[in-house]
Amino acid sequence: MDMKAIFKTTALCLALGGMGISYSASAVDARIKITGTVKASPCTVDAVGGDVNVDLGEVKAHTLTAGAGSDWESFSLDLSDCPVSTTDVTATFTGTAADESADLYKNAAANPAGAVQIEMVDGSTSGANRRLGSGSDMTVLVDHSTNKASFPLKARAFSTNGGATPGSIEGVVQVALTYQ
Repeated sequence: MDMKAIFKTTALCLALGGMGISYSASAVDARIKITGTVKASPCTVDAVGGDVNVDLGEVKAHTLTAGAGSDWESFSLDLSDCPVSTTDVTATFTGTAADESADLYKNAAANPAGAVQIEMVDGSTSGANRRLGSGSDMTVLVDHSTNKASFPLKARAFSTNGGATPGSIEGVVQVALTYQ
């Protein structure tokens, strides 16, 4: 190898080495922060298609005087296959509130009974018929001997002002479940 070739090779090595030093000096210009949360796993809702149907039956209009309601219809929202890591479940209820009261649901039937709202309450013994209007929530514990949880509920037709007129009763309450 001649002297000129050795000089070029040495210069090239020094240049590449210098780039490496320069490159490694700027290698700490950014960092990646990785975060996350481990959450409790969900249970299975025991309802066909996720729908729980509650039939209030026939209600006599004259029984719905101001502040009166029909007989309570008890029902439950049942969950099964709850993982051991899930200790409790909170249900948050939402729907269209009645004009008469935010803690009642609007009767949204196509041919609605007049002056009639829908009242839904906590049916547990500790709940003492606490109204569950739109935005309300209710928490139950998971029974780990069965891996199930159940929300005991009650609903009825209700008239805030009285003067109910014949028609249908229909309302939809959405339920969002949060697992702890």
